[in-house]
Amino acid sequence: MSQLSPATADYVLSAKAGIESLEYIDDLLREYLLFRGFTSTLQAFESDLEQDRDQGFHADKIVDELLSMARELRLDSLQEYWRYLSFRFFSHLSPKYQRTTKMFEKRLLRLFLVSAAKAGRRHDIRAFMGRHGTELGQQADWIPWLGLEYIDQPHERPEFEAYFADEWAASLRAALSDFMQTVFPAMAVPRILLFDKDRREREALQRKLHIFEEHMRGETKITAHESGDGSGPVGLVEDHIGPAVVSPRLMPALSTGGRPAELDHTTELDHSSEPDHMPVHVVPTDEPSSVLRISQEDIFLEHNAGISLAKFSASGELIASYDDESVLRVWAPDPSSTQPKLKNELDFAVTAIAWDRRHTHLLYLYDETGFIHTLNTKSNLLGRHPVFDRRHPWLQCMLPSAASSTLLTVCSAKPESSSDVAVLLWDAAASRTVASRRLPASPDAHGVCAALNHNATLAALAYSSGHICLVDARSLETVATINTAQRDVCAVELSRDEDSLVVATESGALTRWSLRKSHELLAESSLDIGASALPDSRLDCDRVAFTPDRDCIVAAPRDQCLIFNIDSASLSDCTRRHKDLISVIDVAADRMLSASEDGTVRVAQYRKV
Repeated sequence: MSQLSPATADYVLSAKAGIESLEYIDDLLREYLLFRGFTSTLQAFESDLEQDRDQGFHADKIVDELLSMARELRLDSLQEYWRYLSFRFFSHLSPKYQRTTKMFEKRLLRLFLVSAAKAGRRHDIRAFMGRHGTELGQQADWIPWLGLEYIDQPHERPEFEAYFADEWAASLRAALSDFMQTVFPAMAVPRILLFDKDRREREALQRKLHIFEEHMRGETKITAHESGDGSGPVGLVEDHIGPAVVSPRLMPALSTGGRPAELDHTTELDHSSEPDHMPVHVVPTDEPSSVLRISQEDIFLEHNAGISLAKFSASGELIASYDDESVLRVWAPDPSSTQPKLKNELDFAVTAIAWDRRHTHLLYLYDETGFIHTLNTKSNLLGRHPVFDRRHPWLQCMLPSAASSTLLTVCSAKPESSSDVAVLLWDAAASRTVASRRLPASPDAHGVCAALNHNATLAALAYSSGHICLVDARSLETVATINTAQRDVCAVELSRDEDSLVVATESGALTRWSLRKSHELLAESSLDIGASALPDSRLDCDRVAFTPDRDCIVAAPRDQCLIFNIDSASLSDCTRRHKDLISVIDVAADRMLSASEDGTVRVAQYRKV
């Protein structure tokens, strides 16, 4: 596949959007000319529109005109119109497309000959061969056509049979329409057609200005404090969290010492040996626990091999899935969707995938050699960029930023050990690594999971050994640490108000830790996943996901997804079972997916009740 940088891909999409808005711009020009009183110019403009050979850049209209000329045996008009298109559009394409344009020209000429044979117009075939026979006779695939005039039933001959079928003409129309739709955005369009690009650039500048204002107010300034025991930076990440507000669903009562009262499904820890903490203010509310219910489930047979990776796009409209045969598919679970559907057989092994949160048509693939591939899902163009740290070649996790086109990657020095870990920040727009830092070692860790806050300024990295690093996601400096003393941690997420962390283990243990006081355990509970009875029911990072509102956690211990409320650890609902074990899950705003080792994908829609 051709390589295209994100910036070039963004221009192509902007040009395409401008061309699709051509009628709107024509109306603006009419309104402007009337406003200025340029009536004669308006009349000339309307006259030119009536004779518009570009058909308003509608690919289907141009293709229908070409096919109509061929079927009506208007050879001179067909060839003259094709020469116009070649000069007007095809000459601006890359030289690699010359073969494609020649192929379509040949197919249109053969459609002309087939139409003449069907109509019994042998004199038209004779005239065509008299004009072009000598030239075409030099090409081996044209030699059988030289005798078409003398064959009584050409549709019965094996060399012509396919061309006389209606399916061939239909496929020609579809292929030529697709080709024309890719030609127009490749043109150098006038600035007036890039109005949408200008609008999006203004919105991006406004977002940057808003972030800058937040910085000036100190809302995103990270403050680190040294712990009293000298163990390193711990604790206050005040810039990422607002006033301390804790839902009574988690802490219905607090003493002046800041201890949580006992809750259902929650075990209170003994903090008698710890120093007293400052009290946390509680705002009374009658808000009930979130309960999610499955409203619909569909199964999709997109793959012929076990699926190892699957992710929703930022909008939830598309799914990217990758299987053990290196087949990558991009598809929409909604049958009425007009989103593109792609299938790519890759020549490299993918270890992680992530969608761009801002440019939702961009998909990032991390391969086993340390390269990031950027796939434009609208043009199916693929770019390749080196990103890895040679001392830390093994990817542990990859997270996209919601505030910019950057990726946070966590890599280790050894595949089965996370004792030596480095964090890298990769800028997709610039296609380069903008920051990297080696993290403190955790000797017993065999994996790392991570989470980002809403504006991608704070990253929480949880080692499987229970050690958690809070990292400034811009400078990659460690600003706080938490030692949970847990084992086999497989998932971490920030709470909805982002003043605490939710940590899950392979056995289903669920804990919540304060970001304001890093050593304070707020709650502890257990998800009923049957891990003690069934050894293969233990979780891993690919089979745990949090809902976007962070009220619920979805776990897939075996062959079905279980939905739990985080505060109460109660089971809300579950999906139907797969025939094989689930390999990966993901959750979007109103739906979740589970991909199995048998190649099937289940997509379940859920709602809050």
